[in-house]
Amino acid sequence: MKTGKGKILLRTVAICGILLPGLVGAVPAWAADPAAPTPAGAVTTPAPPAKGGEESKGSLSLNGPDALAAYKHSWNPLTAGPDLVSYADTLPEGVFNARFFFYTRFTQAQYTNSGGITGLPPGFYETQMLALEAMYFGLGPNTELAVLPSLIGTFSSIGGNPLDGWGLNDFTLGIKHRWIIQNPNSARPSFGTFLFVTLPTTSWLGTPVPRGGLPPISVLPATHFGSPSLTGTLLLRKNIRPFRFFGGLYYTYSFPGIESVTAADPKFFAQFGDLIQYRMAAEDVIDENRGLGLILEMVGLSELPFSVDGLPVNTTPRNFNLIGIQPSVEINLTKRLALSVGVLLPAWGTNEYLSTTPNFSVWYYFGKGTLQR
Repeated sequence: MKTGKGKILLRTVAICGILLPGLVGAVPAWAADPAAPTPAGAVTTPAPPAKGGEESKGSLSLNGPDALAAYKHSWNPLTAGPDLVSYADTLPEGVFNARFFFYTRFTQAQYTNSGGITGLPPGFYETQMLALEAMYFGLGPNTELAVLPSLIGTFSSIGGNPLDGWGLNDFTLGIKHRWIIQNPNSARPSFGTFLFVTLPTTSWLGTPVPRGGLPPISVLPATHFGSPSLTGTLLLRKNIRPFRFFGGLYYTYSFPGIESVTAADPKFFAQFGDLIQYRMAAEDVIDENRGLGLILEMVGLSELPFSVDGLPVNTTPRNFNLIGIQPSVEINLTKRLALSVGVLLPAWGTNEYLSTTPNFSVWYYFGKGTLQR
């Protein structure tokens, strides 16, 4: 159904009104991860009401077959979805989906301790490219496995010493469980947890990256290069036609280890502070048949001046903060192929580099029937 420019503008303003309060509040957590459901052009029908009006009273089980059936028949068209926030909902058992992401980070300046902006240090520049193939497998009605291999390209100089090349990024695996399925007839959202394990393949294989540095912010949990890490994630998601809302709170622990800024520098025993990340997204589906929509995402990343293992942090800086905003456009290229294009813009930070990250993703939906996620 075609929509006028005025209506699209009003929707965009509405999305901004929902997300912007999160920028000035304390560390938030809204709702969840990539994806979408029904093939383009498919007709969705409301779930049949439970006997005695029980469903309208929100009496569905938390994640049982009745809740799954109600959600499966609710409004949830096929779109690309957010590029930075993970989903609380999971794929059906036996279903496999794959999504390719590509992020390019251009470092332009640096934030001071007080949030001001200054130029880059002498002899320093950095551009990084991250190519990620995210593969998702439905292990059960509420459990999903994520396999997240990626390549990282670095073109930089530290103190005039160039560091260029491509290689395998740190490898991440994840297991997600959905504890609550959203009720289409009440305010109840989907709630899930995601546990990520990141292996230091950049160190094992000698990938040319700044040791201890950070890759571009992506759908992966942010971790330090070459540092084995565990990330626990809480995810929320709610569909309210024509909008979908996503959010997540991530906490990352990096195991201490031997680090060096470059291969030529002396090695030392590094203890990083824990990382906390909060992400929110609002999606406005403008045309369900074409998968056309607008997405606004907000990402926050902070390194804490302590670690849960009790060891003192000895890296510099001991803590930092970053906040970015990403507007995106999405559209379905075919009935099973969805594209999204966006750019992560810097909003505020301390003790870190200021950068802009254009990115895109292409998502292919395998299987037959309703691809409800």
